Amino acid sequence: MERRDFLKLASMAGLGVVAAGALSRDAAAADPYSGPLFINVHASGGWDPTSLCDPKGAQSVEEQETRDAMNRSYLAADIGEAGNLRYAPVGNIPAFFKKHYSKLLVINGIDTGTNSHDAGVRNTWSGTLRDGKPGFAALVAGVRGGALPMGFISNGGYETTANLVPVTRMPETGLLRRLAYPNVIDPAAETPERYHTEATMTRILEARQARHAAKLEQQRLPHMKQAMSTLFTSRVGQNELKQLMQYLPEKFEDASLRKQAQVAIAAYRAGICVSANLSIGGFDTHGNHDQNHIPRLDALCDGIDFLLTAAEEQGIADRVVVVVGSDFGRTPGYNQGNGKDHWNITSMMLAGPGILGNRVVGATDERHNPVSVDPVTLQPSENGVRITPGHVHKALRRLAGIAEEPTVQRFPLSEEEDLPLLG
Repeated sequence: MERRDFLKLASMAGLGVVAAGALSRDAAAADPYSGPLFINVHASGGWDPTSLCDPKGAQSVEEQETRDAMNRSYLAADIGEAGNLRYAPVGNIPAFFKKHYSKLLVINGIDTGTNSHDAGVRNTWSGTLRDGKPGFAALVAGVRGGALPMGFISNGGYETTANLVPVTRMPETGLLRRLAYPNVIDPAAETPERYHTEATMTRILEARQARHAAKLEQQRLPHMKQAMSTLFTSRVGQNELKQLMQYLPEKFEDASLRKQAQVAIAAYRAGICVSANLSIGGFDTHGNHDQNHIPRLDALCDGIDFLLTAAEEQGIADRVVVVVGSDFGRTPGYNQGNGKDHWNITSMMLAGPGILGNRVVGATDERHNPVSVDPVTLQPSENGVRITPGHVHKALRRLAGIAEEPTVQRFPLSEEEDLPLLG
């Protein structure tokens, strides 16, 4: 009874939340996943690209003191460069770009079309402002690994799945170990003691099977039969969790984003994960922007650096696609509280196989307004198109090889042109 569908109703076991439509999928025979791992890194609250990958420094010391200044923390003359990328000279951001510029694609001047948090998050991660549409992580997991027990792991961000795949939210690691070894009193002990002998556990399992079969026979509604079967397998199968435990590190990092990356990589190496949302908050800095925002950007870059470095060290860098984004951007000037408010223009950063690094696509003017680009050359053009999240998602769907899948075509992005963003 060790079936790969044991987390379809993992919320009942304290591990995750499942979309109702996923109950119709028969996933008993899923093979270990070996395709690319797609990781979204969400900067929750609306980041400031002008303090990161689309730098706009003050033109003079005198201008820095004004509310209209683009940035008070640095001058335009101090903007840094790494390869073809430009970066804000604040915090630990220079070190991040100098280390990873060759891998990174930066897309600037993306118009999210909104200043609303909910709509911005939805557009950034699904490619549309319309309600109820699945994010890219859910789409690719639904197509490539809907039968996997942890096909789509989420730590926040945009989690709408349109019933294509369950969402697994990761608990603390102690709970994972207890779920993987339910017959062990203390799985962390050097010499774990068992509640029951193996023979007794076999009899318990046989009794559960018999009870399940009897209850199933009494049920007449097909969807209820499927739900009961899914719940049963979720409660009796621990094989995949045991496999996951083999890849989890002995010690977890303290930083939340690093820890999230460790779990995602372990689940992928165990063959049970296709996509993951990593999330870090604190970017909605309506007050004291520079003091509050730059440390969060440092933490974000630290997490991305850890993720990319860990992928290299574990030999999977050529199979990990990373997409970094946020709700939207922040205003060019400061408000009366030295903060920055919501701005619909933003950036995204991407890295991984099939993505040409050391490139910047798109641009903004000196007041962080978007510059249109030629749809073929991607060079600035007055008669060009304004880049939107939809363009990015069309490119991601092509990269993942799912654009023509019937499941994906149910959620078209037909209003957007095909732009050669990824190189």
